[in-house]
Amino acid sequence: MKLTVMQFVSLDGVSQGPGSPQEDPSGGFTRGGWLVPHMDASFVEQASDWLGHADALLFGRRTYEAFARDWPQITDPGDPFAARMNSLPKYVRHRPCPTPAGIPPPS
Repeated sequence: MKLTVMQFVSLDGVSQGPGSPQEDPSGGFTRGGWLVPHMDASFVEQASDWLGHADALLFGRRTYEAFARDWPQITDPGDPFAARMNSLPKYVRHRPCPTPAGIPPPS
């Protein structure tokens, strides 16, 4: 099994709310939507190619909750991501993580 991570991160380390101002305003974050102005045709083509190689999607809980709410509503056959993202299996990693016997939990 191979795990490939794709995360949108600004040069100053921000990964919160790349898609829209309303995506994740938690903690008073007011700069959501920072990625959208930089999404040109070349970026969309590359991101679509990356998604084409995926066998499944792995999300954190908050990202999955936003995904489950929004993406099934996107059904435009011309959208380069919707059909693929909606059809792939999804896995969610969240806390608490079960601790295997004999291994102390993280502190």
